[in-house]
Amino acid sequence: MSGPARWPSRAVPAVVIAAAAWSLIPFGVWYAGADLRYYTGAWQAWFWGTVLAVGMAGIALVLTRGAAATAMVGAWRRLIAGPSSGRFVAAASLVLIAIALAMCLAVFSGNPRNVDGFAQLFQARMFLAGHLWVAPPPPAEVANFATLHMIVGPARWFSQYPPGQSLALAIGLALGAWWLINPLFVALLVVGTYRAARWCADETTARLAVVLLCLSPFVAAVSGSEMSHLPAAALAMAAAAAAASAAGGSWRAPITAGAVLGVLAAFRPLDAVAAGVPVALILLMAAPPRRRVSMLAAAVAAGAVLTLPFLWYNAGTTGSWHLLGYNYLWGPDHSLGFHPVPWGTPLTPSRAVGLTSLDLHQLDTYLFDAPFPILVLTAAALLAARRRLVARDAIPVAGVAALSGLLFFYWHRDVFYGPRFLFTAVPWLVIAAARGLVLLRRSGREVAPSVTAGQAVVFSYAVTMLLGLGAITPGRIAAYRRGTPVFDLHPDRDARRAGIHHAVVVIPDGWGSRLIVRMWAEGVPVPRSTRLYAAIDACSLEQALDTAARDPAGHGGARLLAALDSLAALHQPGVRTGATSDPNLRLPAGVTLAPACRAELARDATGFLAYAPFLYLNRADLNGDVVWARDLGPWNVALLAHYAGRAFYRYATREPDGAPAFTTLAPSGGGDAVR
Repeated sequence: MSGPARWPSRAVPAVVIAAAAWSLIPFGVWYAGADLRYYTGAWQAWFWGTVLAVGMAGIALVLTRGAAATAMVGAWRRLIAGPSSGRFVAAASLVLIAIALAMCLAVFSGNPRNVDGFAQLFQARMFLAGHLWVAPPPPAEVANFATLHMIVGPARWFSQYPPGQSLALAIGLALGAWWLINPLFVALLVVGTYRAARWCADETTARLAVVLLCLSPFVAAVSGSEMSHLPAAALAMAAAAAAASAAGGSWRAPITAGAVLGVLAAFRPLDAVAAGVPVALILLMAAPPRRRVSMLAAAVAAGAVLTLPFLWYNAGTTGSWHLLGYNYLWGPDHSLGFHPVPWGTPLTPSRAVGLTSLDLHQLDTYLFDAPFPILVLTAAALLAARRRLVARDAIPVAGVAALSGLLFFYWHRDVFYGPRFLFTAVPWLVIAAARGLVLLRRSGREVAPSVTAGQAVVFSYAVTMLLGLGAITPGRIAAYRRGTPVFDLHPDRDARRAGIHHAVVVIPDGWGSRLIVRMWAEGVPVPRSTRLYAAIDACSLEQALDTAARDPAGHGGARLLAALDSLAALHQPGVRTGATSDPNLRLPAGVTLAPACRAELARDATGFLAYAPFLYLNRADLNGDVVWARDLGPWNVALLAHYAGRAFYRYATREPDGAPAFTTLAPSGGGDAVR
């Protein structure tokens, strides 16, 4: 291959080398506020882990005179030549499904663990009730039910997220458990990755890519979660696999690929845009020359048609087909670009460089838990095999670069089982790594009987991966398991065992969370509440909210905003005192707290749980057999009056680190009086 068809392959090593360097150089420290120890700790682990793994591999090769590497190659050849492709993919799907279910049920206790999922699950309840949105709680009860990422408007209550994941979760809830739908997406991810990899490279690369997927702790954790990243990656790879079948000239291929991308937009719109890049490139390469443009147009048209339900959902919730729930709740600063942001540090070009460095660094850290960065290995392998690369080798690199490039202009990052915002690009990175390893295995001179230098390197990396999976992964999974004990609770099951029916159960949140939801209930916009909470100590905020709640004229909301702005202008955010188990709670230093503040501290003294993970236990109309609400102590009066005739319970610990139990409350709220 030469001329214009050759240039994409020439760019592949350079792009991957740039990404590898970007992941290693501490731009995140210089421009994104990361701790240097975050990088140096990884560097040390990679260095000593690599020394140990390479040493072990070298000893094995010397002692066995190369037989260890030969055995590895033989086993791999049997895997390639043994089962048919259909049986191989089916077996791999079953393996990854089993891993995902084990993560979900044994590690995550069958509970959602991410704030995104809390909102999406309650939106799923709305869908099961046949509604896009439901009426919000009465104003006096908003703080009992409001949670982050749920939009509580004057007339509509709905999630800020696109509807795709909530629709999927609704199917799972209808079947008895939200996680029952995950295996379908896990299988789709395996099938899509295999078919896309086989088109981009060959059967060997495709099978190795699937094996690597099954070995990734990052993939396992996300597959066992409730997050939208798994279905997004599965749909993205399904679209790529559909596009790869365009070589036969059938119009089904581009139409299917475009339609799947349209569906993907209802899960993660930005990921759908990024996924369109490799799909478009595949269509341009795979389609018959005379049909390339028309097939690409067919894919675009199919994608546009299948995006219409998502746009209709926007119109029915936010009031505008092009206004996403994110922007409806947080404002235009939630969008891509360099500008102020809803919370945190404004995004600038230099900060974007730092955040992208952190993304890539975290991919190296979390994808395989291996003590050698996968981006560096992939870059080295593709560089060594650069003369054997073809145009199709650019597709996986484009898949990773497209999402990374879009995220360069996005302001928010977090680490949840890994760099979750990059998860849709993970299958493409796995394909690129598999391609590099396959090419590397076939290269180099013989360094031992029947063992080439390339085989020795691949054998060493296999030992490195096994070392990481044995030494690092168990500790990481244990940390997931014990990280947040409240996520292990099942209050609905406990209520059934206790024989609780026709009741209201209140669950205690920390003082800080209570303050935030009370601000929302008083009309403070969500973006503004985050800034005010960061600028005002908890005791001053408590007293201001108490004053607003007692305003007999009902003007507390307007007066409250002015009062809070005045408090924020004092620049006295308080200090972290460790007075409760909430590490972020701040109190004024060196002063005697007001009685109301001392009462709130006493309320948290025995510990508290969290309400948001259990909002979805409610029916969408908040009128199920058991109604689950946030415990607001003296501000529960309106809630208890609304549900007069029911029994009232508090689900909470009675001593620090104790197991939660149900305590009966009197209709007045258990002795609390409104301050």
